[in-house]
Amino acid sequence: MKYLFLLSLSIPFFFSCQSGKTEEQTNHTDADSALYAPLVLPLTDSITQFPDNEALYFRRALLLFNTDPALAQKDFEKAAQLKPDVTDFWAGAGEAALVVKDYPRSIAHFERALQTAPGYPYLQYQLATAMIENKQYKSADSVASILGQSSGTHDKAFYLKARIAEDNKDTTLAISHLTTAIDKAGLQSDYSAVMELGDLLLVRRSPAAVKYYKLAARLDSVNSEPLISLAQYYEMTGNYAEAVTTYNNSITTDPDDERAYLALGRINMKKKDIKEAFRYFDLAAKASPANAEAYYYRAQCYESLGRKEDAIDDYVKALTFKKDYPEAKAALDKLKK
Repeated sequence: MKYLFLLSLSIPFFFSCQSGKTEEQTNHTDADSALYAPLVLPLTDSITQFPDNEALYFRRALLLFNTDPALAQKDFEKAAQLKPDVTDFWAGAGEAALVVKDYPRSIAHFERALQTAPGYPYLQYQLATAMIENKQYKSADSVASILGQSSGTHDKAFYLKARIAEDNKDTTLAISHLTTAIDKAGLQSDYSAVMELGDLLLVRRSPAAVKYYKLAARLDSVNSEPLISLAQYYEMTGNYAEAVTTYNNSITTDPDDERAYLALGRINMKKKDIKEAFRYFDLAAKASPANAEAYYYRAQCYESLGRKEDAIDDYVKALTFKKDYPEAKAALDKLKK
C-alpha cells in the first residue's frame, strides 16, 4: 500500500481527550474491537466527536489496513462518501476490497478513483488486477494494453497479460509475456515477476531459469529464495558442484533457511558421505526445530552410523512434528522390532 502511505503523509492526526468513554470502550463488540486498540482509540474518539470529518476516517483506515482490512475498507468508503473527489479515499477502498477478496467492489472503487485521476498508472494496474481476480479477463487485458502504450508502464502491462495467461493455463504465453516485460525493464523489474518467470522455467528445466534467478538475487540481495531456487535448478539438472556452491551462498545470505541444509545433507547422502550429511541435517534441525524432515534424515544418518537409540529418538521427533509421515513410521517400526 505504498501509494496510499506516501499520499497520506499530508493528512494530520486528530486527537481528543478520552474522558467519558469508559462505557463505550468496554461495551464494544468483538467485530469492532480493533477500533479500540491503543493506537486507534484516539481516532475512534475523535470520529465520535467529529463524525463528518473525512480525514479522520482515512487516517484510521490507514492504521487498520494491515490488521483489519475489512474495517479499513469501511473507513475508506466513509471518507470517500464524505468527500468523493479525493483519489486516495477511493484507492484505499479499492486496495482494502482487493485484500478481503471483494473483487466487484474493488473494481468499482478503482474506477471511481480513476474518474478523479484519469490515466493514473497505479490505479489502472490495480483495476486490472482486481478484474483478473474477478475473472474479467477481456476487460483486464484492455487496461493492460493501455498500460503497454507507455514505456514507463510497459513491464506492468505484460505482468498483467502473463497473469491472464497463467489463469488460462497457457504457460507458454505467460513465459513469453514475462520475458518481454523483464528483458525490457532489467534491474527495474518487479522481483515477484522475475521469480515467477524463473519458477515457470524451472518446471521446464530450461537453462534460461538461471538468468532470471540471478536477476532476482540482484534485485533482493538479502533474500535467500532466488539462490535456493537456482541451486534447485542446478541439482535438478545434475550440476551438483554449482548446486553445492549456490546452496552455500544462500546460507551466507540467510543462515536460518533450513532448506539449504536439507538439500546439502541429501546431496552428501547420495555421495555416501554420511558424516557430512549428518552435519547438515543437524544444522537444519537447529535452524528449524520443528522441521520433521530434518529429524527424519538425521535419524537415517544415525542408523548408518550405528546409533540406533538416537535414530529412534529422531524418528519419534519427526512423527511428533508431522503425524502423517509414513517413511518415518516405517523406519521407526523397523528399528523397534
